[in-house]
Amino acid sequence: EPLASFFPISGMKTRADVLRGQATDALRRGEALMTSGDADGARAWLARAHRILPEEPAIAFTLASALLALRDIGCIPLFVRAAEATQTREAWLGLTAARWMAGDVSGAADALGRMLCAHVLPDPFTPMEDLFGAVAGASGWCGIAAGGPGRTHRLVHNAAGAVAIWIDGHPAAATDLPTAGVLTATAGGTALLGSPIDLARLRRVEGFAAAAAGGVEGWAWLPADPDADPLITILPAAPRGAVLQVRASDGSMTAPRPLSRPRRFVVPATDLAGLSGPFRVIGPDGRALAGSPADPDSAWRSAAWVARQAALAEPATRPGRKSKVPPDLPAHATISGPAAAAPAAPLRPVAIVIPVYRDQALTLACLVSVFASVPVETKVIVVDDAGPEPALSQALDDLADQGRITLLRHSHNQGFPAAANTGLRAAFALNPDHDALLLNSDTLVPRAPAPSWLERLRAVVHAAPDIGTATPLSNDATILSYPKADSANPAPSQSSLDRLDALAARANGSAGVEVPTGVGFCLYVRRECAVETGLFRPELFAQGYGEENDFCIRARHLGWRHVAAPGVFVGHVGGASFGSARAALIERNLAVLERLYPGYHRLIADWQQRAPALDPLAPARLRLDALRWAAARASKARRRAVVLITHDNGGGVERVIAGRIAALTAEGLRPIVLRPVADPHSDGGSLPGLCRVDDGSGGFPNLIFRLPEDHAALVRLLRADAPVSVELHHRLGHHPLVPGLATALGVPLDLQLHDYAGFCPRISLLGPDGRYCGEPEDITVCEACVADAGSRLGEDIGVAALRQRSADEFAAARSVVVPSQDLASRMRRHFPGFAATVAPLELDASVPQAPRPAMPVKICVIGAIGLEKGYEVLLACARDAVRRKLPLSFVLVGRSTDDERLLETGRVFVTGQYREGDALALVQAQGAQLAFLPSIWPETWGFTLGLAWRAGLPAVVFDIGAMAARVRATGGGQVLPLGLPAASVNNALLGYGSLSLAAGQQDRLWTSQHSP
Repeated sequence: EPLASFFPISGMKTRADVLRGQATDALRRGEALMTSGDADGARAWLARAHRILPEEPAIAFTLASALLALRDIGCIPLFVRAAEATQTREAWLGLTAARWMAGDVSGAADALGRMLCAHVLPDPFTPMEDLFGAVAGASGWCGIAAGGPGRTHRLVHNAAGAVAIWIDGHPAAATDLPTAGVLTATAGGTALLGSPIDLARLRRVEGFAAAAAGGVEGWAWLPADPDADPLITILPAAPRGAVLQVRASDGSMTAPRPLSRPRRFVVPATDLAGLSGPFRVIGPDGRALAGSPADPDSAWRSAAWVARQAALAEPATRPGRKSKVPPDLPAHATISGPAAAAPAAPLRPVAIVIPVYRDQALTLACLVSVFASVPVETKVIVVDDAGPEPALSQALDDLADQGRITLLRHSHNQGFPAAANTGLRAAFALNPDHDALLLNSDTLVPRAPAPSWLERLRAVVHAAPDIGTATPLSNDATILSYPKADSANPAPSQSSLDRLDALAARANGSAGVEVPTGVGFCLYVRRECAVETGLFRPELFAQGYGEENDFCIRARHLGWRHVAAPGVFVGHVGGASFGSARAALIERNLAVLERLYPGYHRLIADWQQRAPALDPLAPARLRLDALRWAAARASKARRRAVVLITHDNGGGVERVIAGRIAALTAEGLRPIVLRPVADPHSDGGSLPGLCRVDDGSGGFPNLIFRLPEDHAALVRLLRADAPVSVELHHRLGHHPLVPGLATALGVPLDLQLHDYAGFCPRISLLGPDGRYCGEPEDITVCEACVADAGSRLGEDIGVAALRQRSADEFAAARSVVVPSQDLASRMRRHFPGFAATVAPLELDASVPQAPRPAMPVKICVIGAIGLEKGYEVLLACARDAVRRKLPLSFVLVGRSTDDERLLETGRVFVTGQYREGDALALVQAQGAQLAFLPSIWPETWGFTLGLAWRAGLPAVVFDIGAMAARVRATGGGQVLPLGLPAASVNNALLGYGSLSLAAGQQDRLWTSQHSP
């Protein structure tokens, strides 16, 4: 089915929105071409969508399907990605067919087996039986097929001999299969492909329910049986008649996640008349959907409660006895003054509460880490929320029998907030002094020596009488994530976690940093705070997400503070719950929070979007990064280092830096890369005075220094690595103190020039009209240009001062390196006596020299095409090709300033941004005859020219800069006059090979032969 609807275009306010919109458009075009039978066209557009959003499994699957139709084995890694990410039947079947096509029989069998054991067979599946038999081989295969309207499951198989069937180790018949248990099937004592089959998993439902318009609505689907229409049961709190059932059958809704196939259902208010909510919404597997219970009357009761509270505050009469707060909503929502000071209790006992639902391996690993890290007398309370895994329930029973845990068990699944409440009440009931620690079952806690992680959290909470909760840092903890603070990080192993926590303890000790809310994966809760605030509210937050935020905001209204404990680090797998309903549940609960506390979204967004220098947790993260930096230095036993100063704008400079990092590492030196910190609220700008230190791995995002205040600290950090030199590649975005680090460190300075920032504040030598300025000798002309067009240096410096500073740097440097003789010559025009070593950035070998291409001509443009790179030239050429109906088309391998304008011409296809390692194959795959590199500024090198030549394409360039010099020196293309009109450029491209003709002669010749 078409997948483009999964990506709705909205807003277009951020770069992410733009990319998603571009991917959506490309996906729709590709799907339309697939439907029309144009597999080649579909491949191009779907590949563009995939390059724009390479991590999106739905796009990967659709592209893989198009490639499979073309018998292109490049579909295999795409199917692997889609299958592993979505675990859907279609993706596993696609991978089976792709591997079979490629001759990988064992790989095809593995993919087919993973489909058969976890999914109901497609209906009908008869056309696939030959493939199944061929892949399964002599052993045969087995699977589960669905029957009629009720979709009663039945076993189907194809084997040479008699098939023996077992359910949980007991002989069984192929008919009347139970709803649970493990089915195994053998023939001649050999297991069939697809066996064993988890029957309960085949009936597992993902879905979501919510109150709407006085009724209940939602969606559901069976991931293992996506063709089924799930039967939904509505259970009222106090039934007065028959239980309601409705079949989810409307498949027209937008999918909540890639390759899911949800069905909507609606229970109108009229059907609920006479029934009391909240209503439990149960799927066919007997488990509540995410969002259940749904309470259509909750908003009305909340509004009524607020109205009654207002009446109590300003009564119309003064009755003799005091009115009571209505009991149907908790009084803890009332805002009052600060809480009474709670006594410090550094030795107060703590009970650990762990709600458990599924995933035996993660849960037991969590418990093992807890047992190994806390005193034996610590109470560990586990709440089994009626999980679906019998083996996990048995393992918990065993631990309870051994006295390792106190086990509480719900009779039916109630969700995380309710399970947490069950455990917290038991913890606080132990004795009047107990605090509680709420811990997710998918966490790992560190096994550090005393003081343990638990003792350190307790110390943070009891450092002040008004601290209600404390949360540690984690790899995945929203606003408390580390090292990256704006996204989840990979979960550490136990040994890595232990080391990281020990460093956190050294870096930050028992420090507490106030935060707007705690995070529930690991939340230390002070008893007095919980007693005054009340616990979580399952009636509002169903299975979870947001319940701890609600608790923390209520506690804040009552005067309690919440702090982060950056001296503690707890691992968290995270993000695995609720399947395709996760996004819907989060959206629902965030809406509840915003309704309860208007401005909550802005509070959290403001916290997350703070500049690094204003982030209250930045110093703690910096200290931890610094210790990790020192530990990495010691572990790699590198005695010396080289400091590389560069900008953060990517491009060719970034490619050079990557090469230097690799070369220095190979030499046994530690590369230390200094970059400015990007401003998230500007396009390509940086935050003034901030400098980030890294080793090229990206693993130290918080090692940020604010200059000039932190200059001494930065020097100390660098000096500890014993640098032998400083390489200044670019000062764009940096504080003036950064380029002077060589002097501060007492080491030589080496300069590598990449552009004209040393004498032109515009950097690219383009004037206000967007054309090459000609490098006038009169400096006043340059000053006027900057006044009109602005400087791109990001600093307040005039042209004369800039050139004097550059001259001083050239004189002080141990070496100056330039990539081309063209750049050296231009520098000498402005700096008499300028001396530099010319070191080409790559060898110009195997340069193609092709004859005039056959018609029609396909031209390849390569790179990120902005103004300097010739965007307007390319657009004008495409429009001219349309106007004159020329047999000429362009493909941009990369991206541009505005892809849409190029695509609208119908003469330019844009592949989307590529990874460096894919570039050569991508250029070669376009089937172009020529490369056109329309840069209108004097490139100092041009990696795209070398790429075009390696792809076998002669290149057409304008007569400016290093690329023109390289084409002339090698004969690998054609040089056109700079400023040539689009029509003349197109004539030259069509007439390539007639190099004996002057440009004007070519124009007249082509016009006389081909003009309409």
